Amino acid sequence: MIDQFIKQLGTGLEQAATTLGKLPADEIQAQVQMVAKDTLTKMDLVTREEFEVQAAMLQKYREKLVQLEARLAELEQSDSAQ
Repeated sequence: MIDQFIKQLGTGLEQAATTLGKLPADEIQAQVQMVAKDTLTKMDLVTREEFEVQAAMLQKYREKLVQLEARLAELEQSDSAQ
């Protein structure tokens, strides 16, 4: 993923370099930031907040699965005892 980011960033910078010419440093920095942001947007990444929400949901479902497995084992044991 990092290699893809670097490749896309390099391509964007090459394209931007042809239009930058002799722009002031702050404009060049803004162009570089724009290219980096566009590249990251195309990579379909999630925010930290989205990741943490999904991680919390996964933990909840794991706990529920453990409970259901224990309940199933309990039911199977009581069924085989009869």
